[in-house]
Amino acid sequence: MDASTTYSRRRMLAAATATVVPLAGAAWALLSSSSNGQSSGKSEPALTPTDTWNPIIRINLTPEPIDELRISVDGPFRISAPGSPRVLAQEQRLSESPVTTDGKNIRLRDASFPISQIEIVPVRPPSIWVGDSLYRGTIRIFRQPDNKLIAVNVLPLEEYLASVINSEMPASFPRAARQAQAIVARTYALSVMKGHPRFDLFATSRSQKYLGNQYRDTSGRRLAGETDGSREIVRETSGIICTWRGKLFSSWFSAVCGGRTTNGASVFTDAVGALKSVECEWCRDAELYRWNKSFDLQDVSRRLAEHFAVDGSDFGTLQSVTEIPGTAGDLPHYSVSDGVKTLRIAGSTFRRAMPYGELYSPRFAATIAGNEVRFSGRGSGHGVGMCQWGANGLGKAGRSALEILRYYYDGIETVRLRPS
Repeated sequence: MDASTTYSRRRMLAAATATVVPLAGAAWALLSSSSNGQSSGKSEPALTPTDTWNPIIRINLTPEPIDELRISVDGPFRISAPGSPRVLAQEQRLSESPVTTDGKNIRLRDASFPISQIEIVPVRPPSIWVGDSLYRGTIRIFRQPDNKLIAVNVLPLEEYLASVINSEMPASFPRAARQAQAIVARTYALSVMKGHPRFDLFATSRSQKYLGNQYRDTSGRRLAGETDGSREIVRETSGIICTWRGKLFSSWFSAVCGGRTTNGASVFTDAVGALKSVECEWCRDAELYRWNKSFDLQDVSRRLAEHFAVDGSDFGTLQSVTEIPGTAGDLPHYSVSDGVKTLRIAGSTFRRAMPYGELYSPRFAATIAGNEVRFSGRGSGHGVGMCQWGANGLGKAGRSALEILRYYYDGIETVRLRPS
């Protein structure tokens, strides 16, 4: 995307943010509901859809650039350069085919395009498969300087959210919890649209999970990435976002806080005052509310040694892990010792040093037992902002979507974006 387009996106977002208005009528009363998770006792009619601002969003489907993409299209489509009306190619359909690059061209089946980016535009979306997922909107393919490719899905924000809701939260969770998830996901997505030349978010938990319209599991079965239920949740909450002191903010959320959320400022540099730690008794039904996990001692020691080597410190075989006392709700830190020296490490850093996703949260106790390191932890994820399993518990207890949001985000307002 060129500089003028980037500037236009920034102006669009600024204009929309400037025209936010409070929810009208009965929904406005919800903004004054109790912030301690207790029901306000008021009759609260369902949220209703309205004409809202629905910008285009760009989702990176390849967090790491890859050598080859597998693409298929289930109906008529054309290929052009992004932003250009010129049609470079068009077909009635495309069976699964590789997309590669030789450093100068993008190659799709027998065609070769001597440009750095192409856009596949279907006549009737959703019809483009990238790997095992079917997507709405269009797909842009970018040739990288290192002869690798990235794929970006371009679609309206509200259509994207219909998949995010199901990707992030089970359909069995209460309606209020899923409404809260939609509002938080919309707020987060808009908060990170800052004019990156190629994309806005990743399709993984690096941003928020997005499985597309459909996806195939390991056995080849087609599963729904979005449903009538998730699309209805998006319509009910259309355009609603959270603001803090009148501005958008990164509305972080995690799967299970384990009993207390984490102060945002102790984890994220962009955390606003709304991301304060709160006690949460509502996520006790989660499988990972409490957990145990064991790792090979030598593997953990090697990973810690690699981490500390970046700062020029040597580290041998791990002998002990001790939590350093701190303020309740802040990100925990630990002292780790190899019997010769003792070093300090943040819980989140320790978690990242381990195999991806296998140390569920930064809150744990660890003991050495023979050739193992045994972790006893609580929660899953960084713990900042809304606890998704906590939202499940609050929803089951009869709390509304807006009450759930106010429980986890201190001092926020909810507003609805309208077209300017």
